[in-house]
Amino acid sequence: MDINELQKYLEKIDFNALSKDNVKLSEDDAYVGELYNSAIDNISQYNIDVARIKLSRVVKLDPTFEKAKILLDKINSLGSDKSLGDKMQEALDKTEDKDKSKGKKVTKEKSGGGKVSFKTFFQSLFTGRPSVKKKSAYAAKSKGKMTPLKFIKMQMFIIIGLIVVILILVAAILIMKKKHDDFIAAQPDLGSKITQLTQDKHEQSALYQTTVLQYEDRIKRLEDTLNNSDSDANKYKHQSEILLQQKRLYQGKYLSVSQKYDEALAVLNEIDTAKAEFSDTDYAMYNETVAQCKANIAISLYNSGNKLYQDLKYKEAYRNYYDIWQSYPDYDSVKVWEKDNLYSNMVYDAVYKMSKCAFEIGEYNIAIKGYTFVEDSLSEFAKANREGLIYHSAKAYAGIEDYVKAEELFKKVIDEYPASNLAIYAKDGLAAVRKKLGR
Repeated sequence: MDINELQKYLEKIDFNALSKDNVKLSEDDAYVGELYNSAIDNISQYNIDVARIKLSRVVKLDPTFEKAKILLDKINSLGSDKSLGDKMQEALDKTEDKDKSKGKKVTKEKSGGGKVSFKTFFQSLFTGRPSVKKKSAYAAKSKGKMTPLKFIKMQMFIIIGLIVVILILVAAILIMKKKHDDFIAAQPDLGSKITQLTQDKHEQSALYQTTVLQYEDRIKRLEDTLNNSDSDANKYKHQSEILLQQKRLYQGKYLSVSQKYDEALAVLNEIDTAKAEFSDTDYAMYNETVAQCKANIAISLYNSGNKLYQDLKYKEAYRNYYDIWQSYPDYDSVKVWEKDNLYSNMVYDAVYKMSKCAFEIGEYNIAIKGYTFVEDSLSEFAKANREGLIYHSAKAYAGIEDYVKAEELFKKVIDEYPASNLAIYAKDGLAAVRKKLGR
């Protein structure tokens, strides 16, 4: 066999060149290629038998690998030629010289990144032209590939879409702002009103304080006149007394406007209306201020009492509720407050809870008085809580060992409210008092 003829079959497959040309091989094809290159290495090392085995394996795995088949046939035809080593060495030397002068000659088919079989690859080596079928496939794939121009166009469409959305949002915000401005323009200037009310309050406070100082000055001048002259003492004392009541009225009003309701009520309680000689306007201011102080003090006591009541601190809660009942909304005040259900219900609820607290701490008589006060008011609160008033009154009467009255009231709950939960407890209470009565 001619050495030059063998030489052209000793070229390895250049995987690096294939990678640079974007030729991708399947795992099977890559394995066949590596086996083929290994066979060539064995030939270079004079391991002809090993090379023959590997080439046979290559041909078996890829029967279309013509170059491997030809090389296998050439090796088989060598037989036991003793000069094979020399011939192989000569062929290898020429191959190295050829690589240095011309570079590696492996014809490759460029397929744009698609997989290429060894059959197609080596057909291109021998024919010198790429497969028409693969070329068509490459062209088809190229049509669906994202090009820079397509990418730029897509980005432009996205940007335009975002700009449109932003413009729509801005327009919506501007429309909403205009509606809000129109609404505010159509409403009263609440901020100005609040400012005006605050300013009026401060002005009223300053006015009342100034009035108090004026009355104090007038009283002092009257006292000085009385001490330094022989004028009618009774006359000046009478005038001084009138001024003193006026001073207390305006001082109480000043403290009330300053939200010092306890101090204001204490000052107003010092007024002797018989000596005051108030005008109708002064009397109206006096009554209004007293009611306002009592209302605010009662509200404060009521809120703190509820907190104590919820915490089961009955003794402390009882004091708050009792103060509301005894001191602040007296009977006349409650009648006035009946016009406002918020305050009247608060008073009756406070007395109702006070009576419950009184029962818990053993003040049964006060509990009975409280329940009676609420029930006799015939208020809406009393009507809404009539069942509870009767039941708890029965318990209080049992507490003072008036079992006859307790029996009467327990029976009343059972007869008038048979379906209520309290009727169940009333039955137990009735059984207990009847046992006490020996029935």
